[in-house]
Amino acid sequence: MNAPTPRDITWTGTGGLSDTQSYAYIIQNAIFDRISSSSFFANFICKRISTALQIEHDIQIPFVGVFRGEENMIADGDLNAGDIRFIHQIPIGIQVVVKNNDPAVMLGTLDRASWFVLNQILRDNTFTNRWLTSLPDSVSLEGFSRINIRTDTWGLTGARNEVPVGARLFWITIQLRTWFAPTDFPDLERITVTTAFPPGQYEPGEIHQVKIVYEFTPDSVPTPLPPDPP
Repeated sequence: MNAPTPRDITWTGTGGLSDTQSYAYIIQNAIFDRISSSSFFANFICKRISTALQIEHDIQIPFVGVFRGEENMIADGDLNAGDIRFIHQIPIGIQVVVKNNDPAVMLGTLDRASWFVLNQILRDNTFTNRWLTSLPDSVSLEGFSRINIRTDTWGLTGARNEVPVGARLFWITIQLRTWFAPTDFPDLERITVTTAFPPGQYEPGEIHQVKIVYEFTPDSVPTPLPPDPP
């Protein structure tokens, strides 16, 4: 990553992965790591986290892939109040492709694969726990808003189209929240409150005005503070 330029907004990140990668990217990789290293998919020939390359049916099946769909960021609360906040809906797709001469056996394999994946993700407390997550930078999920399991697709492959192939694709939509606060404001060092009454209602000196000064002295603020300007 290049050094910041004067045009860069001051970034107050954690110094970790989420400074340079989105939460969706972190979650997608966490799911892929968990699935690709599990017992069910240990012997799968091809495991991918990108849709950029096609699958070679002759040499790359059985196959499992973890993909990311179209992410939606919806305003969290009033648009004109407070910091900029979003509710993210992040669809993560899991595709499983297998081949078998017996369609019934193939259907059973696809069903076991999808049920295994759901249990591995939804029951993994290191992934779903909002407070004790093992994701980088303690990225936490708010919940799962939708799971869509598509109808299985079937086909034939091989030089003579003699090998039956089946695929199942299902989407798990994950919800989380983010906020984007400005970072270019100076520290709040002092608040001065002075009472004031409308003129003409009281005689001079009849009402004692009160002035209260609140000082905030974090490490970066000199103590004592300089006097208020006249």
